[in-house]
Amino acid sequence: MSDLTPEQISLLANKLLKGTISPEERVLFENWYNTFPDEAIEWKEEDVHSAEELQSRMLSPILNAIRDEKVHRISGRKWYWAAAVMLTLIITGGIYRYAVKEKQDRPLADAQSKAKNSIVPGRNKATLTLANGDVIVLEDEKNGALTKQGTVQIIKLGNGQLAYKDGQGKDAGKPVSFNTLSTPRGGQYQVTLPDGTVVWMNAASTLIFPTAFNGKDRTVKLKGEAYFEVAANDHQPFIVSVNNNMEVKVLGTHFNVMAYGEEPAVKTTLLEGMVKVAGNNKEVLLKPGQQAKMKNTGELNVLAVNVDEVVAWKNGVFSFNDVTIEEVMQQLARWYDAEVVYPDGIPKGLFRGEIDRTADISTVLKILEVSGVKFTVEGHKILVRA
Repeated sequence: MSDLTPEQISLLANKLLKGTISPEERVLFENWYNTFPDEAIEWKEEDVHSAEELQSRMLSPILNAIRDEKVHRISGRKWYWAAAVMLTLIITGGIYRYAVKEKQDRPLADAQSKAKNSIVPGRNKATLTLANGDVIVLEDEKNGALTKQGTVQIIKLGNGQLAYKDGQGKDAGKPVSFNTLSTPRGGQYQVTLPDGTVVWMNAASTLIFPTAFNGKDRTVKLKGEAYFEVAANDHQPFIVSVNNNMEVKVLGTHFNVMAYGEEPAVKTTLLEGMVKVAGNNKEVLLKPGQQAKMKNTGELNVLAVNVDEVVAWKNGVFSFNDVTIEEVMQQLARWYDAEVVYPDGIPKGLFRGEIDRTADISTVLKILEVSGVKFTVEGHKILVRA
């Protein structure tokens, strides 16, 4: 094996996937990968019938090698670093283009197209409920103007985006109507509100908002998770109401709110600007890089966090940093619209790494098994055992 440490391998792999790797670093990484014998990943078109089979063949020799190396260098923590390296290296689809080297007889995309899983990654899908109760299934609609709410034009853009053309001037003083944008489990969507604020919605989330911001403030209601880039307006604060007992108030800033009902706390994370988080007769001011965490008990704490990890979902990545298998599976369940079952109780252990949200579920579970946790897929259920 190469003398590269797991941390160095992980760093080089990330640079490779992001396109920031230097020629010298690329040579180092390729030399590391080339320590695996060619026959270990050899495959023929007629022998590979699915993406899962191809990925399994490619992963196995690397998984085994890292297991062997870590057991001598890290002893009891071998699974931790193996998971860290493998989650970063293998799970993102782009790495496979390098893993198969010049074997381009059958692109991975072709194999993936033949894979038939009952559990698939999420995609851009949502429903829009209008003020009169009509429901629009956005994935069934063509791009372009969908309808009007008063004088406000609702437009479907490409790539899972919705926009409200500002009709505030003409609608000023008129009764405000409300729309509801909902993403299911396994869905995500982006909406530009009438004031120009852009909202990215994660899976299993609901946003209720007015079709025009005519009042003294700009209030929306959120369930689930969303990332906000709020259009600046010193005279009309933007307020996110969460669970009827917590508010996030801003003038113009970038922040993320995670407020799933099944989670033990509501988390508000600030990236730019300043926000005030208030609830249960308590309030705090956040600075960039801080997160307000309000537990269901009403306790409110502020802590420093890695904001890139918090908003990784918006950029198409799951980011785990010393999180339990239960936390990992909770996120996967929402995105892959799967039910997670623990027949023998919840296994212990922590995970660190990044997973591309477009990865096939079988590939994700294959990597997680480096930790010793075992997975079985039965229809839409994922059984997790130690």
